[in-house]
Amino acid sequence: MKKLFRGYYKLTDKEIQNIWDNGIISLDTNVLFNIYRYSEETRKELIRVIKIFTPQLWLTNHTAFEFHKNRISVIADQIVIYDETIKTFSKLENEIIKNLKTPHLSKTVLKKFEKTIKETTKDLEKKKDFYKKLLNNDSIHKTIATIFNNKVGDAFSDEELSKIEKEGEERYKKKIPPGFKDNDKTDNKYGDLIIWKELLRKAKSENKPFILIIDDLKEDWWLRIQGQTISPRQELAQELFKESGQVFHLYTPDRFLEFAAKTEEVKQETIDEVREIRIDDYPPFYTNSDLSNQIYSTSSLAEIMKSNELLNNISKFNILGDLSKSIKASTSLSELAKNTEFMKNFDAFNSISDISKTWAKANPLSEIIKSNQMFSNLGNIQAMSDLQNTIKSFSSLKTEYPLVEAYLKVKNKEKNKDADNEEEPQ
Repeated sequence: MKKLFRGYYKLTDKEIQNIWDNGIISLDTNVLFNIYRYSEETRKELIRVIKIFTPQLWLTNHTAFEFHKNRISVIADQIVIYDETIKTFSKLENEIIKNLKTPHLSKTVLKKFEKTIKETTKDLEKKKDFYKKLLNNDSIHKTIATIFNNKVGDAFSDEELSKIEKEGEERYKKKIPPGFKDNDKTDNKYGDLIIWKELLRKAKSENKPFILIIDDLKEDWWLRIQGQTISPRQELAQELFKESGQVFHLYTPDRFLEFAAKTEEVKQETIDEVREIRIDDYPPFYTNSDLSNQIYSTSSLAEIMKSNELLNNISKFNILGDLSKSIKASTSLSELAKNTEFMKNFDAFNSISDISKTWAKANPLSEIIKSNQMFSNLGNIQAMSDLQNTIKSFSSLKTEYPLVEAYLKVKNKEKNKDADNEEEPQ
């Protein structure tokens, strides 16, 4: 059985160690991009650890192409982030120090606050200037180019790419990994599949197993059950074994560093920051079903959800996309929206994380968040903490679960409207 279906059997510790010792180690494009997002200390430490495996390193041609194509955009995004953060601190300083409505603060505290704001802004400006300089003289790019010199695969021919894309159409229809989660993309739709095909070709030609370090957490790469990541997708392992007789393993960058730390000294601060960046990227990487599974894996909230039909069905809807619409659909919530400055600006917020961070600063909502123990077990999960803050913020309203009720009302209305517009099947 195992000889026929090797991909469906878990790798042994010995097999995993063999890949680390003798296999190919490749990086996904997002791993390279995130090097730009880390602090200077973490960036240097991660690069140092990657260099340890220089003899085994190899990039797919498509990964290298996407890196060069989008590198400038990644740098520009960092400049925007720092610029917006600086503006936020400037606005905060203006509201606290210059606004006459500000609560009275002692002069000592006020001076400390002013000093902290100025030092923080200065540090942010320095980091923003670093990224602005990268636009013309990218030292990070040079480092990565040196590490992977003569370690990039050959590109597929146009004919081969056309064949892969045609195969991809059929694979995506049947939910065959990898890449089917990108089916709605207009750009680089088959990027993951092209990378996978290059890795298959490399494993077969070199007769070696491989490790792929990947920051993509979608279920078209990982087998995930009830919110838990079990292993790489077994279909991928089976396809690789049938094509080349080899095995492979996936690691997120933080898990890669943890494994490397078994034999090499790796700073814990580096692992923590790399993991934090990955967790902050939770919404783009996980599906609504995954989000629901994460909630279900937390006992106290799971029991509440399972006993309430509205909450139990929340995973069916795009809870990240239509929160503003949901609020406006509820009478009590729309009234709240008209009477609070924050709610008037609700549409400017793009994610649950942004919303929760703003609500956490508000009174009396912040007091509700602090005193409500219903969701206390979620505190150690960053993304779930964001979600709980969103739900808990409506605890001050008398209607039971108004946010969810409003949301379901809107979605059901849209669903009925869509059904009315559908043509009868021929």
